[in-house]
Amino acid sequence: MDSSSLLAPQPEISVGSGPAPLPDRVNAEPAIIKGLSYTESKWTISLAFLLWFPVGSVVGLALRHFPVAVLIIATGPIATVWLAAGYLATMKRNRPDHYYVQLLKRRAARLGLIRSHFVTHAGAWELGRTLEPPPVAKRRNPLC
Repeated sequence: MDSSSLLAPQPEISVGSGPAPLPDRVNAEPAIIKGLSYTESKWTISLAFLLWFPVGSVVGLALRHFPVAVLIIATGPIATVWLAAGYLATMKRNRPDHYYVQLLKRRAARLGLIRSHFVTHAGAWELGRTLEPPPVAKRRNPLC
């Protein structure tokens, strides 16, 4: 059947206040590895590789067996990324985007590694000085 004929089924188009698809997390990166976004997985994989490359090299040189080094260098980052993704998924659950990044920044500021851009103390706000009330002038009795 020709698509230009009057009997051909026409696609339903909703215009105005009709139902419209609402995509979930429009501005967020999609999860690709067990809940990690592309940027998170890239950082996790590179840090895991930097951790396991020296370990695998030392073990391979100590045993004088090159395939053992390759095995450790290949499987160590995979296991590390899998475990780190599970840990980050529990840390991120029901929290806003980039929650753990802000958490790490707060911990680094608490250790004195970076300057904090958050309010990190508890207590009442104060001006840093006390304000004494102005002295009240004594009124004279006009009848005396």
